[in-house]
Amino acid sequence: MPTRIIPLTELVMLFRQMTDRTWQDGRLYGEFRVPDQATADFLRELLDEGQANHYPCEVVEGDPDSVKVGDLFRLCFGRVRTAIGLIVPDVDTLLRNIHVASGTETTHWYVVNRDEASWEVDKEIPRRLQVVHQFVKALEGTASIFDARNARIVFLRDGRLDVPIQFDGEALLACDEKIAQEMITQLKLEDGHTDQRHEICATAICEMLSGQPKEQRFVALLRGMAEFRQRFVDGYKLFAASFSFEKVRDQAESIRIEYLGKIHKTFSDIQGQLLGIPISTIIIATQFKDVETLTGPARTGQMWINVAVIAGAFIFCIFLTLAALNQKHTLDVLEEEIDRHKKALAEDHADIKARLDSIFVKLTNRATLHRIGLWIVFIVCWVAFFFGFSVFWMLTRSAF
Repeated sequence: MPTRIIPLTELVMLFRQMTDRTWQDGRLYGEFRVPDQATADFLRELLDEGQANHYPCEVVEGDPDSVKVGDLFRLCFGRVRTAIGLIVPDVDTLLRNIHVASGTETTHWYVVNRDEASWEVDKEIPRRLQVVHQFVKALEGTASIFDARNARIVFLRDGRLDVPIQFDGEALLACDEKIAQEMITQLKLEDGHTDQRHEICATAICEMLSGQPKEQRFVALLRGMAEFRQRFVDGYKLFAASFSFEKVRDQAESIRIEYLGKIHKTFSDIQGQLLGIPISTIIIATQFKDVETLTGPARTGQMWINVAVIAGAFIFCIFLTLAALNQKHTLDVLEEEIDRHKKALAEDHADIKARLDSIFVKLTNRATLHRIGLWIVFIVCWVAFFFGFSVFWMLTRSAF
């Protein structure tokens, strides 16, 4: 039967029943009196030789081969296997593990001198450490590089600023949880100004920590959370002062004027050809002559004249159709560009998106109107051609 892996949660329950606990030479010592049969069975399982590699436990006093209710033991626990968790004497020792400090890996732990464990989120150290982990996660979005392996945040502003996630228990307890939570909320907020807030945050961190020794930068950030918030607020006020609805609306109006001109150009580019529609289709119908009234060479000559006229009208209609289709494709591209500008402004200024929609609606409507106009041109062109062709056929068919 395979040996059961005892979770750290069960081991901590035993630690808390130990009296006269001391930490010496990296080991936890304490006296333990077996209170009931269930605990006796658990201790017997813990002292089994198969558990020695997972839970180094030395019996200083007592008989490990005979565990009974009421027996008194003096136990000495060494370092348990890392995959099971960490048993440390104090918070400073715990935070020397960079993955625990940064939250880049999930690890169970127990701090002896505070009698607190990682899964007890209602206690101070686990609660505060959870806030720091959330804060580090929020800072990832503002940094140029987040090195999870080495627990380091890198900012690139007029040079490189490395912020190793290193801090001690004193800095953890000095951090203002309320302000930290407020900053986490601000950095995670997505309202169209997220990029600006991240930029302001990165600038504030660089200005605040650039004069600090590398190893003390995160400590200074935790201790100076109020100063960090004030720098962030001041930076955001400067951004807000440079932003106004009128400024954004002017930008949107510039886009409207630019693309309105491009849309109108789709018709102006072919307006010369549009004027040729009545000339080349309907008016030419008056140039046909009835070949039936002619004889000999005159009849043949007039037939070829009529054919040349209708062929010219046909070629004109083909060229005009190609030009209209080309302008339709131009309208398609313009509408894609308008939609791209609309989405960009909506992302950057989501809070005033509804007030800008009318500008882009006008552009879309104008593009739709021109698209309909191109279809009308296409239809009129070919209807006029078939009218001219019917006249041609009536006057020339007797020659075929």
